[in-house]
Amino acid sequence: MKDEFEYDVAFSFTAQDEALASQLNDLVSDRLKTFIYSERQKELAGTDGQTTFSDVYGKQARVVVILFRKEWGQTRWTGVELNAIRSRAFEQGFDFTVFIPVEPTPATPAWLPPTRLYVGLERWGVAGAAAVIEQRVIDAGGFSRPESVIERAARLKRATDLKNARHQFERSHEGTAQANAAYTEFSEALDAGAETVRASGVNLEYKTSQHFRIVTCYPVNLICSWSPNYVNSIENIDLDAAFYKGFPGLPGFYPSFNKAVQLAALKFKYALVRMDQNAYVSKDAKEFTPEKLAEHLLSQLMDIVERTPRD
Repeated sequence: MKDEFEYDVAFSFTAQDEALASQLNDLVSDRLKTFIYSERQKELAGTDGQTTFSDVYGKQARVVVILFRKEWGQTRWTGVELNAIRSRAFEQGFDFTVFIPVEPTPATPAWLPPTRLYVGLERWGVAGAAAVIEQRVIDAGGFSRPESVIERAARLKRATDLKNARHQFERSHEGTAQANAAYTEFSEALDAGAETVRASGVNLEYKTSQHFRIVTCYPVNLICSWSPNYVNSIENIDLDAAFYKGFPGLPGFYPSFNKAVQLAALKFKYALVRMDQNAYVSKDAKEFTPEKLAEHLLSQLMDIVERTPRD
């Protein structure tokens, strides 16, 4: 009898969690039939996206894995996926879902039954989460076939090829030029985002120098810097983003009267994340376009301002 499901697993996620989705997919795709949009773009070209995505998440996938953050369900395609998942859950319950929170403070949607367990990445790790997904497929009547030596070799080759390509990207004129262009885009997006926040009534100031991009929302300063040392290498060079109460001593700027206190510090590497795609990557492997990184840091700034005493 023909299996009623086209896929064993379908992954649903926002753009910044594509790297994590790809890691999970690569760990199970040689034993399970998976759906991840970035891997199936060619075969979906020319189809009605809304219908296709509704069918995959609402009918065709035995198990649906949701990499959950507060933005999930609010973007165009995750909104379609959300509707399909909730409609299916109305008929079947939520046993077909696996929720994996991806933000520092784990959370699940308010509409998810409180008895529904989720997979904690901090506890399980990526490999553990993949094992949970595989077991959930088996529990739901699916079949996990053993990975052959040839398939394992192919997976190793994919990982090795990407690792080598990343290393080459970091040590090339092209990679350095693309990283510099991304920093320019980030700076412009930070400026535009600051203007949008200012227009909403928040007292916020944006200023730049040769080496720094600074956003001030009293009493906190966000200071970003990106300083590659060579024209053909960005190896070990990060975009630094630090939050201070007060203003530290920086070249070209006067420090605040009271000594500045660093409240948080983040680092983002501009990297080749897939063979045909670059992005800023955080230490916890989240991906950001220049525009999304600017938005993320401005949101972080306002969160920190809200909880920082003014005195």
